[in-house]
Amino acid sequence: MAPRKEASGGLSMQFKHRSLALAAVSSAVLLALSGCGVGSAGSPQSSAPVPSASGYGAGNLEPQASSRTTTNLSTATVDGQKIIVDSNGSPVYIYTLDNPGESKSVCLGSCALLWPAVESGDQAPQLQGISAKVGSIPAADGGKQITLNGMPIYYYAKDSGSGSATGQGVAGVWYVVGPDGSPIYGGSTSTSSPSPTSSLSR
Repeated sequence: MAPRKEASGGLSMQFKHRSLALAAVSSAVLLALSGCGVGSAGSPQSSAPVPSASGYGAGNLEPQASSRTTTNLSTATVDGQKIIVDSNGSPVYIYTLDNPGESKSVCLGSCALLWPAVESGDQAPQLQGISAKVGSIPAADGGKQITLNGMPIYYYAKDSGSGSATGQGVAGVWYVVGPDGSPIYGGSTSTSSPSPTSSLSR
């Protein structure tokens, strides 16, 4: 009978070790899941704000905006229209839902990703052939968004560079800009290569 009792005791020890091992594995899995931001119900929990229709997420935090910097603004002829372009020949746009003289853009969240702000560095951009009054407002990413006659200006993310102004007239609120800072409402969204009216800084 003694050998049988020893076998029973050995099985008890094995079960105890397995229980401890399972508990350790379960704890490790729970810690890993919590590190990935998964709640007890298994639903993702992200600390980043989720953009809403207004461009703001939870806690009224603005999502990070997209932007590009230029050191020069000049003019080029695209589809027979003289428009303002940056130092690489890319056209800039005005969003007609912005209000002149406001302290920030109304293009936020997903809007700012599709229409990146045109920003300047520490110095104001050099102007060639432009009569519009140039200024700046605080950009959503902390930089300086360039304004023309008090209106913020933007790029269109779908433009392919110099000679492309495919954002012209999008949604009836986005337009390229003339040398005097006024939006140009005519023209098509399909453009040819521009013929610069002044030398562009490359």
